[in-house]
Amino acid sequence: MRRLLSDHHKKAPKTLLFILCILCLCVATPAQQADVVQLFEQVASLIQNNRLAAAEKELTSVLKVTPDLPVALNFMGTIRAKQGRLKEAEALFLRAAQNDPKFTGPRMNLVYLYLLKRAPEKADPYVKEILTLEPEQAASLLVMLAEAYLAKNDLPKAEENYLAALDGKLDNAGALFGLAQISRLKGETREASIYLNRVASLAADSKSPEFLYKFALEALRVGMSDEAKSALERALALKPKEPPYLLALGIALLRKADLFESEKLFRRLLEIQPGNAQAQLHLGYILLNQKKYGEARLWLEKSERSGVAIPEVFYYLGLVAQEQNDDARAITLFEKAVQKLPSYAHARIALGSSYMKLKNYVRAKQELETAVKLDPDEPTAHYNLALLYARLKDPARAQEEMRIIEKLKAKGATNSGVVVLPPKSNP
Repeated sequence: MRRLLSDHHKKAPKTLLFILCILCLCVATPAQQADVVQLFEQVASLIQNNRLAAAEKELTSVLKVTPDLPVALNFMGTIRAKQGRLKEAEALFLRAAQNDPKFTGPRMNLVYLYLLKRAPEKADPYVKEILTLEPEQAASLLVMLAEAYLAKNDLPKAEENYLAALDGKLDNAGALFGLAQISRLKGETREASIYLNRVASLAADSKSPEFLYKFALEALRVGMSDEAKSALERALALKPKEPPYLLALGIALLRKADLFESEKLFRRLLEIQPGNAQAQLHLGYILLNQKKYGEARLWLEKSERSGVAIPEVFYYLGLVAQEQNDDARAITLFEKAVQKLPSYAHARIALGSSYMKLKNYVRAKQELETAVKLDPDEPTAHYNLALLYARLKDPARAQEEMRIIEKLKAKGATNSGVVVLPPKSNP
């Protein structure tokens, strides 16, 4: 029993046979032992086939005669867990574990139960007991425990268990992947990339689309677009119509400025899942860059109507309105973007630019100066501010802004004219 509570390991009958022979040796004849083993194999089969009432009936008969039999208690706990009666399941697993210090089954089930309850600190001692009995399980069990600590944002405990799972080696992809996540969360992008590169080597022949997808998302978060693209292409080869994989690959291609291929992916995704708001947003973004404003507006408005519109939807719609010379509508849309995300510098730059066109210089100045504070390295903000100061007959400040632009250009900052991707454009 090494899977989740709802399942059993393929080798469970052999494990039960070993345990039952020990338990029944002093109280049963060989014929009786065989009968008991057959009974529990039947119970295991009933549970696996979700015939819980029949399994419970058999176990109740056994527990009336031997109320503390660990195997029966463990099976009854499994039934209670499958029924969602987790407190009763916990009590039964605890009794089974207490009655047999060397029985890993109930201890494993307690680990799964506590991880399901997001209580890794309760699972921790049982993991240690299992590893004392079966040290070969360290690689998988410690990664599971670490993942649970990571989900609770307990980075020190997560890191401790990932490192223990590695045991000084670099051959456990799950542990290395977890350490990459921790490094990213600490802001250590270089270290995260090193771990992910090692994971990529270990997972070169992976046939798990789920793991390849998880790896790709993490790679995207640290700017490893090529590695993400490769993993997603392999995931899609295994599951060609999986919407999250199509979306992620489209975004990875956008990171590489491949508008043509990413457009094909987003259109393919929208054929499978017409209401996918993220695909609508990104397709609208591509069409905006291609200056196909009518179709861009169509897809962006669909994303807006989804009910989960992010600030970028309103920003891009505002840019479409600007291009269609509808500055009043553009202002309304940019205001919505800023209301949803006050730190959205690009939306504030666009808002300031629109106010400047309408000669509302007070609001233009307010938005552009705020944008510069939010993103002092964005040349467009300084350029628009220079234009504004020139209109306000303040040449000294206008020249100062132009000097800042020249300094930024010297550092490599450019304004390519391509609309920026959403700051948090992740699948």
